[in-house]
Amino acid sequence: MSAETVITFDDVDVVFKEKKKEAVHAVDHVSLDVNRGDIYGIVGYSGAGKSTLVRLINLLQRPTSGSVTVLGDDMASLSASELRDKRRKIGMIFQHFNLMASRTIADNVAFPLRGIKSKAEIKQKVAELLDLVGLSDRADAYPAELSGGQKQRVGIARALASDPEVLISDEATSALDPKTTVSILNLLKELNTKLGLTIVLITHQMEAVKQICSRVAVMEAGAVIERGSLLDIFAHPQQPLTKDFIDTTMQLDSTLETIAKQPAVQNLGPNERLIRLTYLGDSTDQPIIATLFAKYQVTANILFADIQSLQDTPFGNLIVVLTGEAANIDTALQFLKDEGVTVTAVQIPGGKK
Repeated sequence: MSAETVITFDDVDVVFKEKKKEAVHAVDHVSLDVNRGDIYGIVGYSGAGKSTLVRLINLLQRPTSGSVTVLGDDMASLSASELRDKRRKIGMIFQHFNLMASRTIADNVAFPLRGIKSKAEIKQKVAELLDLVGLSDRADAYPAELSGGQKQRVGIARALASDPEVLISDEATSALDPKTTVSILNLLKELNTKLGLTIVLITHQMEAVKQICSRVAVMEAGAVIERGSLLDIFAHPQQPLTKDFIDTTMQLDSTLETIAKQPAVQNLGPNERLIRLTYLGDSTDQPIIATLFAKYQVTANILFADIQSLQDTPFGNLIVVLTGEAANIDTALQFLKDEGVTVTAVQIPGGKK
């Protein structure tokens, strides 16, 4: 059974034009599908166009060309009243919370429901939402009395007030410390599972994508340059920017700086190669290093090893010095590739491969 598509970007362009200024191509021919139940990460550096792209979903930004279909409707074709109804199905949380300082937490959450539900219904709904985000005891507090993480939980509760099917998170964790970021991302994951929410996560933090996303799109200069499942993107990145994001998440640059100082790397012999091995899932269960010597008489000196979990699937990286006859190393590397291991020659900063 094929997955249900709830958001479709079809060859969408957004061009900003100002008098006497060069036009800015903020979104450049993007085609993208988001399926029901996805936590879809859209990642890119500042200015990549990701926030402009996401504003197309609720038509806060209209496309210059192309179409955006959400929950079966072409957003640009809706009347004003139809658009208001559709937007109730699309919740949004922001980096800076956007809470009303003069209103209590309960009043902030209740605000989207004013004029739609009775006072009794609003009171019950607010109580349910505050319980859902873990803030039942803060209903009568004011935003100034809350931590950043608590304020973002209020923002999430408010975004859920109209029972949306889609939740947009626009850099919602960027202003938070790392520990609080983890707790908010865990909350979003719980809501995705418990409520069946489809979440679009806009971020420049690959760590956030790694923690909760099922699918990923990488943006650069308004275009989507790479997309795929989280596992495919991490195990087989194709574009330099994607590789840069992943290496930064793994802190590989600082690791290589440390490795570069080791004598084993500074004095590589003619029968030695510095190699990075990336492997996923079943490959992590295989004694691949031991096999290199047993089958090919190639020894491996492990300089760095890291295993993480992506969607409950082991994801590992090794940096090793392989030693052996050149032909044997070539055969051993082909064996690794056949086993699903990604093999990359490592360039040490300021050094040699």
